[in-house]
Amino acid sequence: MSRTSSLRKNAALNTVKQICTIIYPMITFPYVSRVLGTYYYGKISFSNSIVSYILMIAALGITNYSIREGTRVRNDHEKLQKFCNQIFSINICSTIVAYAVLFLLILFWPKLDGYTILLLIQSVTVVFTTIGTDWINSIYEDYEYITIRYIICQGVAVLLMFLLVKSKEDYLFYAFTSSFGTVLANIMNVGYIRKHYDLHPRFTIHMDVKRNLEPILLLFGSSIATTIYVNSDVTILGILKDENEVGLYSASSKFYSMVKQMLNASLTVAIPRISSERARYGIETVNSHLNHILSNLIIFSFPAAAGLFGISKELILLFCGAEFEPAYTSLEILSVSLIFATMGCFFVNVVMISFGMEKNVLLSTFSSAILNISLNFVLIPQWGQNAAALTTLMSEILVVVMGFLFTRHTVNIRIGKMFACALLEFIAVVIICRLIHMLGLGTLLTIILCVVLSLLACAAIIAVFDKEKIKEILKRKKS
Repeated sequence: MSRTSSLRKNAALNTVKQICTIIYPMITFPYVSRVLGTYYYGKISFSNSIVSYILMIAALGITNYSIREGTRVRNDHEKLQKFCNQIFSINICSTIVAYAVLFLLILFWPKLDGYTILLLIQSVTVVFTTIGTDWINSIYEDYEYITIRYIICQGVAVLLMFLLVKSKEDYLFYAFTSSFGTVLANIMNVGYIRKHYDLHPRFTIHMDVKRNLEPILLLFGSSIATTIYVNSDVTILGILKDENEVGLYSASSKFYSMVKQMLNASLTVAIPRISSERARYGIETVNSHLNHILSNLIIFSFPAAAGLFGISKELILLFCGAEFEPAYTSLEILSVSLIFATMGCFFVNVVMISFGMEKNVLLSTFSSAILNISLNFVLIPQWGQNAAALTTLMSEILVVVMGFLFTRHTVNIRIGKMFACALLEFIAVVIICRLIHMLGLGTLLTIILCVVLSLLACAAIIAVFDKEKIKEILKRKKS
């Protein structure tokens, strides 16, 4: 299999996985939001935001670092086994520290009174993520197994959710079923990596701290910043407002996160490949590859953002119910953020991490986190969920600006033609959605017409701007 077709296959598989991360919530979210209501859904979301910080401490910057460095030695089994032992051991130590922080928070932070059982249920994913060592699958670019495993495990979790969650009092069961898919996947992974890769990660005191820890901590700093500006909205809303406000914002951010994950799916598989190709091919080849990735990203992210903006109210009403209707305003703001979030992911995760620019990654994400937290404390008391969405948008813009500045001498961006195409798509989708809204149709029919007509319009625009891409797609289908 050629490099291009292999990368295309991995991107397709990861996209399938990300589509499933959208389908499963689309199945469960309408049910859960109506059963739990804004208060208990907000309670779950606030608790989960706390656990995300604990998971961040346990994970350090291990995943991206292990993928980048492990890819370079994956053909030498002895070196890879030694490397896996070192990373696994560091991860064990960080997990112990993470749980110590969690217990201290439970003991000494009054805000978490009444959250203890919920936090303990949700935090079980932390230890199983460490034991599962899923980063080994990414080193081998085994996205087929990752995708199949995700579909099976999350399918089981969804089934359990429908069986166990029947009323507001079952919110703990919802927390359990939400965590179950991750736990099951990591249990399965322990046996899989031993059988298929003959790798047995073990704890060792010989962690080669001098070589491994500095880049891990730099990426950890970036991870801290990323987690803060992703989750601080919910956390600060919970502190300064209440569970109902958290519930509303969590509903809007759910749609935002689902679409963002799908758009970023192809970027995840590019990290090990770009890192591997840097040493084998010239910078011009890598630059061409990066420009191709970015071009594809913007021609999908622009219309996706416009479409999400255009049908935000209908999506909230259809999937969440009338109780969550005020959430549509924050979703409109977050939809614009999609464009900058996906471009920021490209600059940070694909370019800077692949090229070993950990210090720049840290500076970019840390700056955005500081901006987000500062603005959250200033704006949330007055504007609540809408302020949280606005600070997310401003933080994502800052990441893109800094990412471009840091990589402008590394990557020669040449996407003027595709940017014009994406901008025209954006305008077309906005016009289509506005015209359909003027017809005063029902919620579901409005969504269907907006999506179908927008897809047709975007396909026509792409065909005009990039005929070679259309020929490539048709050629693939024939073959």
